[in-house]
Amino acid sequence: RSISARRRSGMATPARVRHSDRAAELGTRIMLAASWAAYERHGPDEAEKVAGHAAELARSTGRGDLVALCHLQTASVRGRAGDLTGSLRAMHLAEEGMAELPLTDQARLLTNRGVLGAQLMRLPEAEADLRRGAQAAQGAGAQEIEFMARHNLGWVHYLRGDLPQALALMHDADAMPAEVNRAVSRLDRARVLLEAGLLDEARALLDEARALAEADGVAALIGEIELDLARTLLVLGDADGAVGQARAARHRFRGAASASWRRRAYLAELEAAARAGTALPRTARSALALSRISAEHADPHVARRAALVAADALSVMGDHTSAGAALRQATGLLHSASLPTRLQLRLVAARISASERPRAASRQLAAAANDLAAAAQRASSLDLRTALGVHSERLATLDLDLGVQSRSVASLFHRSERWRAVSERVPLVRPPRDPRAADLLTQLRRVREDLRDAPVARAAALRSHAADLERAVRSLDWASTAAGGFPAVTSADPGDPPQPAQPAQPPQPAQHPGLTRPIGYAATLSAVRAAGATLATYLPHDGHLYAVVLGDRGGRILRLGRLADIGALVRRVRADLDAVTLPIAPAMQATVDRSLADGLAELDAALLGPLGPVTGRLVVVPSRIVAAVPFGMLPSRRGRATTVARTATAWTAAVDRPPVARPQVLAIAGPDLRHADSEVAEIGRLWGAPVVPSRVATRSEIVAALVGRDLVHIAAHGQHHYQSPLFSTLRLSDG
Repeated sequence: RSISARRRSGMATPARVRHSDRAAELGTRIMLAASWAAYERHGPDEAEKVAGHAAELARSTGRGDLVALCHLQTASVRGRAGDLTGSLRAMHLAEEGMAELPLTDQARLLTNRGVLGAQLMRLPEAEADLRRGAQAAQGAGAQEIEFMARHNLGWVHYLRGDLPQALALMHDADAMPAEVNRAVSRLDRARVLLEAGLLDEARALLDEARALAEADGVAALIGEIELDLARTLLVLGDADGAVGQARAARHRFRGAASASWRRRAYLAELEAAARAGTALPRTARSALALSRISAEHADPHVARRAALVAADALSVMGDHTSAGAALRQATGLLHSASLPTRLQLRLVAARISASERPRAASRQLAAAANDLAAAAQRASSLDLRTALGVHSERLATLDLDLGVQSRSVASLFHRSERWRAVSERVPLVRPPRDPRAADLLTQLRRVREDLRDAPVARAAALRSHAADLERAVRSLDWASTAAGGFPAVTSADPGDPPQPAQPAQPPQPAQHPGLTRPIGYAATLSAVRAAGATLATYLPHDGHLYAVVLGDRGGRILRLGRLADIGALVRRVRADLDAVTLPIAPAMQATVDRSLADGLAELDAALLGPLGPVTGRLVVVPSRIVAAVPFGMLPSRRGRATTVARTATAWTAAVDRPPVARPQVLAIAGPDLRHADSEVAEIGRLWGAPVVPSRVATRSEIVAALVGRDLVHIAAHGQHHYQSPLFSTLRLSDG
């Protein structure tokens, strides 16, 4: 009917129209309606031609708003046809008459254009449009549009890798009183929290998102949220909870259209079950069945991943023959863009080789540590958090077990130091300084987001693209300039005896060019002797705490005590330390002081007593269980030089570093800390340095001091964020 009306009115060629402006407006609107019919009959190109004629007619009226509507019609047609680039181009053409649109429509246009620009990775354009959209929406009082603009502006910063800015913008948007269902926006923010490593906060937000989605009854969205909850719980160490969430997600995905999602949820369920370590035979059987079904449905990625889960479970059970057969079905995953997948494959390969070919197992473990160490220098991601939280501990445990079994001090020290190197640096939560690396990581994050809901047919190409991007990132030597370098590992182990030639191993990743090798046993022993020190490296093995001790008499391996007993003692001492800082009654104070003294004496006997007399400096390299021990307060160390170092490599580097002749020093006090001002005053007197008293200490002074001074002494309350240390805080006078 619209086409017939257009023909009867003689509007096939706009130049022939000689009607009033009202008739021209009516003709324009009829042609816009006709463009949909043209799209249905002849496709987007013909529809765009009709909308273009409408735009010419609209210009003759001088109505800029009508011209903008014509371009928006083209954008809608192109978007419906899947041509996002064409849709964005038409939205930009709508700028011609946008100023004459109502302010609410301007805000909607700019916001939609920004969202589309972000999808197409035109991030500077997207940011500019979303900022303009938020401003226009605020002026129009259109809170729903403003909410969408501000939230998506946070998403743009997430894609860039600026996670703190993304979280701040999304948080501010969520605080708006806009009447919108926030299930999707809270899911988005939870995913940024996961990338940043703020796992507890992410879990709470995912629970909120699920409750909001359940109110709408959208099963697919609820399933997506439950899958993210399963991944979060797995990283938090709650494998049983992860099984339950993944199973719930699997039941959400019903029907043929959701088959690929159902397979992914089942894979997540089996991965968590294998990590839980219960019912391993059933987990292995189910994983092999999922592998076969996925292969039959042309889903090779899930098929390989499921085979890897089966190999993992079988290798833990000790059935290395069956595990090897399953692992052969997963070998293509060694080049996966997923770090956890690569690490799991190497872990299983090492476990299979450990009993008969320990040297081959060592090579796999060293390659895994090198891969993880390089990745830790890049932007934070859920992949990296999963690798650190789920796989690194299992890899390190197997490696240390091999070291203890070798009875070689050099071997055990070497293995311990390479895994400490993995955890020495904190993943970046802002883009790296190298623009090439920043661009590659932005592209990689976008591809991974696309993979979340990509159909199987498209997922293969996206995974291939992600793998290419991951290899490109690994090839860049940007880690050392962006984050000060990072110790890599070596595959050779000085404590392993020579082994006969072995069959070819899977290819090893090239050592990252920006990484430096951790110090070896001989060099560390030499540095310890030169400093007249004793170095004790603590590590767990088979439920006990061990120490590798280096001193003037060489190296020793000591077994100290049960991990459970030492852990309980450390927690008791930390509780007493917290208690003595609180204002309590004198009688209770005496009890707490006595308990603290007893606990410190017990820790001294357990951790330092077996070392024998330590006359010079003591250098402690703690394991996680003793990291919170106040070694300087232990009775045998009072008044004696005691250094706590993250790694032996870090300590030797500090010893070798020449001192600054005239260091630039600043001392800063924070509020509500009883002796802070007197403490910094004394520091200032000793160094002849300026001080900042608690009443005026601000964030800007801290930042400037950390950039421009050699030594900054801070006496302030603080909070360490154990999951993501870069989100730790200091309390100052300005907040």
